[in-house]
Amino acid sequence: MEIKQPQDFFLSEAHAFCLFMLDNQEMADAHGHDFDELVIVRSGSGFHIINDQVELVYTGDFFFVSANDTHYYESTNNLSLINLLFHKDRHFGFIHNIDTLLDVVRETTQPSVRELLTLNESELQKIVGLTEEVTARRDDNFDAVYFSATEAAILEIVSLLCRCIARRGERNRNSESSGQKILNYVRQNYCRHINWDALCEECGMAKRTMFRFFKEMTGTTPEKFQQICCLLKAQELLRTTDRPIKDVALFCGFINASRLTDVYKKRFSRTPSQERHLSYSITEL
Repeated sequence: MEIKQPQDFFLSEAHAFCLFMLDNQEMADAHGHDFDELVIVRSGSGFHIINDQVELVYTGDFFFVSANDTHYYESTNNLSLINLLFHKDRHFGFIHNIDTLLDVVRETTQPSVRELLTLNESELQKIVGLTEEVTARRDDNFDAVYFSATEAAILEIVSLLCRCIARRGERNRNSESSGQKILNYVRQNYCRHINWDALCEECGMAKRTMFRFFKEMTGTTPEKFQQICCLLKAQELLRTTDRPIKDVALFCGFINASRLTDVYKKRFSRTPSQERHLSYSITEL
């Protein structure tokens, strides 16, 4: 497995941070890195697999990847990201105690406790603007003026994320768009039978519009997208638990183990049994 190194990203030995935008993030092999990473989804969607736990991410989402984590992206669709990297052994020149804010983001975006934390459009655009300001600066000297300006922008970005986290208890579904309501419902209930007609009616969206929305957001149909969610959840359970394959199949919405095996092999070119054996083999190395 590749471990990405700081020298390939940080602009100088004085930089405690690296900030850049990445367009059209494609699927990639699992990797780690010798630095912490804060990721903000600028547009598009995809699945983020971190330490074998799967989560759907889309526009406005953000999450933290620690230096000891392993992660990759799966089934991406026009996924564009803002990546903010933090060096483990360097300190900011003008920001003190930023680790306190980063710990808030780290702790509240872990897959095991992650809530639906999504930046609103104005917050996301503000962060995009701040990112562009930082990346536009290419002062060769990297003097005090450079670091004071760029670190101030970094602090504002992290503060915006923490304010989004702080108001999570104030959210209600009435403030979400119809598309957000549908996607969040699927995000939380993909292993169950979904009545798409009833869901469209509840969320105030015509079924034809919903199909266009899913195609634009995920690159596929609602039913196919739900199946991908279920397969990736099955993969997570096969890799991280000892649950019998038949139980994994039922939990993930498949009628039996045979059906899961058929669909799983078509998607991943290996059976659930082979997936589990491969996971055990890697663990034993």
